[in-house]
Amino acid sequence: EHSLRSLDNNPSATMTLWTFCQSMLLTFNAFAILNEQRFLDKYGLGQGAVNSGYVPSGSARGQLIGVVTATQYARVPLVVLNVLVIFVKMVFG
Repeated sequence: EHSLRSLDNNPSATMTLWTFCQSMLLTFNAFAILNEQRFLDKYGLGQGAVNSGYVPSGSARGQLIGVVTATQYARVPLVVLNVLVIFVKMVFG
């Protein structure tokens, strides 16, 4: 009980909107660097699986493939967001 109470008083242990946005940015960065031919196609997660009809586009797997494909095309905005986050972290700590 004492350890749970100490987490409530520790602001660095709570998840804020800022830390959530940072974690989502890190996740999208991870999706953006995945290579479709070398990695995704091996596990049936490439865009070709949806295009060929092997994976329905409305399924959870099809939606995941769509998110991964979209983040690979959104690399320039990801770079801008990364620079912004680095700048904010340098200025405000």
